[in-house]
Amino acid sequence: MPLTSNRSPVRCLSVILLEHLDVRGKDGRMGSCPRTSFFPLLWRGLSVLLNGVSRGRMELIGCRAQVPNRDGAGIQDRRGRSEPGTGRTTSSSNPSEWISLSSHSALLFHRCLAMRSFPQPAFLTALLSYLALLAAGHQKAIPRITASWAGEKRFEFNQTEPHLVLFHEPGSHSVYVGGRGKLYYFDFNHQENNFKEDINSTKGDCPKDQDCDNYLTLLEKQDDGLLICGTRARHPSCWLRTNGTTKFQGEKRGYAPFSPNENSLVLIDGDHVYSTIKKQEHNGKIPRFRRIKGDPELYTSDTVMQNPQFIKATIIHQNQSYNDKIYYFFREDNPDKNPEAPLNVSRVAQLCKGDQGGESSLSASKWNTFLKAMLVCSDPATNKNFNWLQDVFIVPGNKDWKETRVYGIFSNPWNYSAVCVYSIGDIDHIFRTSPLKGFSDSLPSPRPGQCLPNQQLTPTVTFKVADSHPEVTQRVEPMGLTKTPLFHSKYHYQKIVVHQMQDKDNGTFNVLFIATDKGTIHKVVESEQGIFNIMEIKPFHKPAAIQSLILDSSTRKLYVSSDREVTQVPLDMCASYVGGCQACLLARDPYCGWTGSKCNSIYQHPGPMLQAVVHEDPHLLCPTTFSGDAKPFISKVTVPPNSRYYLNCSVESHHATYSWHHKDQEVQQCEPGHQHAACIHFITILTPEKYGLYRCKAREGSYTRTIWEEELASKESSTSQLQGNNGGFMLGALSWLGLLQMVALCLLFQ
Repeated sequence: MPLTSNRSPVRCLSVILLEHLDVRGKDGRMGSCPRTSFFPLLWRGLSVLLNGVSRGRMELIGCRAQVPNRDGAGIQDRRGRSEPGTGRTTSSSNPSEWISLSSHSALLFHRCLAMRSFPQPAFLTALLSYLALLAAGHQKAIPRITASWAGEKRFEFNQTEPHLVLFHEPGSHSVYVGGRGKLYYFDFNHQENNFKEDINSTKGDCPKDQDCDNYLTLLEKQDDGLLICGTRARHPSCWLRTNGTTKFQGEKRGYAPFSPNENSLVLIDGDHVYSTIKKQEHNGKIPRFRRIKGDPELYTSDTVMQNPQFIKATIIHQNQSYNDKIYYFFREDNPDKNPEAPLNVSRVAQLCKGDQGGESSLSASKWNTFLKAMLVCSDPATNKNFNWLQDVFIVPGNKDWKETRVYGIFSNPWNYSAVCVYSIGDIDHIFRTSPLKGFSDSLPSPRPGQCLPNQQLTPTVTFKVADSHPEVTQRVEPMGLTKTPLFHSKYHYQKIVVHQMQDKDNGTFNVLFIATDKGTIHKVVESEQGIFNIMEIKPFHKPAAIQSLILDSSTRKLYVSSDREVTQVPLDMCASYVGGCQACLLARDPYCGWTGSKCNSIYQHPGPMLQAVVHEDPHLLCPTTFSGDAKPFISKVTVPPNSRYYLNCSVESHHATYSWHHKDQEVQQCEPGHQHAACIHFITILTPEKYGLYRCKAREGSYTRTIWEEELASKESSTSQLQGNNGGFMLGALSWLGLLQMVALCLLFQ
């Protein structure tokens, strides 16, 4: 049924939902679109409308579209064939016939929102509830609760620090912070030790005022003190702080960039220093990975990487020292110039730490063992591809270096994120055995990328093959049988650290702490049953973007900084789980357990406690005689007849289903993933049969409890008015904000 101008926006949106996306509902799929793809699709259309997203930055989401084009005929697109006059694309399982939905959804929203008829709030409420239902498939990837640490242990800077570097010595309770011309030291246990020191620069002939300060970019502990390096008015230099005295060490190219905005990476391993920073500011060459301290000094060829953006580097020590490897992770321009290919690809590169260069003059000063491989992070089930590497965290293996894990944060053009986990053993095997991309002849001996004992030089023939064909054919896929992400999320993740810990029952868990672009941290536990997003932590006194995130596994603390403050956050935060034994165990937090009277940290309570990280029904472990279960709030309100009234129930767990009940009948339901602070039941007009007792219930798994009870009694009045329970007025206002935004959009495009 084609869209016509005499339809209301309500009808128009219904057409999109029910006809052009061919909603079937029997198998939980939206036509050919999985439930997980449909929810973001609608909001992408709005994003295109309001933000003017470039089509070149859009990515296919893997649904066969069934929407009309501008003239009512079929859509003609390079990813879909049209059936003339039907307004539908042919159904095909061939990915080459899938089309980009985002621009077409924008067209439909333009048509809907341009119509004159005003949408009814009841329909919009139903629409938002329906969309929340579709999003519930990723329930466990949504934070169950939100907790505000609010910087209980924090220090503020006396100036905004747009570029800062954080250094924390494991086992201590202090941090060094390098800012704009200043070095800060904060001791969270003994504030009397705090200090601030100016490390300024003489601006001299610096050509650009904004870069003429001394931005500290490197803080590193050395045997003889703290190494401090900064831009120093575009003359990169270092200082050494020893016994409370800071001394200038002179210019040191490669230790700090010329500008704080430059992408740079410095790796220090004993007496060896590796850097991606240019030696000369205007030499016109792409960044190289270089050994700048240690014999011999080496650099990567200019042809092996295309405009690289470096993320992280690490050294993996193997059984024999000559096989020790440097692995670094980076993004680069995609050599595939197909317009449908992503602009960037994510890579891992290897270098032999003991590389001595090559035999010929051409290879003598270059890395001869460089190889690179593509990192894959995609979900074939939903056809979601995450190609933009954001951050990497290395978790060492307990017994074998091959068990070392690489946790990577990836995003796509829509700023959705995924966490993919790789094995260093798999990566090493690929570099040792995979063919080289584009090379069909027999490989020389020694093989390209092979580490040589006894400081041997690499033969010229081996270097030439590796230098001209640096990429291996086999791609690096995530661990596990399915080779898919650990999980993906609608949140935009930017940084990650991982704590490997043991609970009271000696079960080992990896707990992920992931920074979002909103300045919050998600605490996610990984187990054999999958992942569980325990909570969202607000680490700062004032919301701000997270610039640095450091984990101290020994003291079990996070150190988090913004451009205004640095804070120390404990990993447990068990006091956040209020509501007795059930609330404590439903959190599935491996750091916390029920001790009989409260939810306590396993590190603060040496005795026995109840824990249920992987239990299907944690609440069943609670004693029936006393659980500490929170009692429902009870309220009685007198309301005039014919009034409008809203009932407000605070949402504590975003993994629970909240529902309002009246006379043993469910009258309102808020599905898991409901992102508002309250579950609202709106009574449009209070007639006699709508008075009485209302109960709000929360159901999480097989556990159900009553949160709120409110009894409405009649009071004679001739005035019709909107009223609500006083205890949740602000929560109600926040909940209605979503509806007001939709109404505002309709008004905007009338």
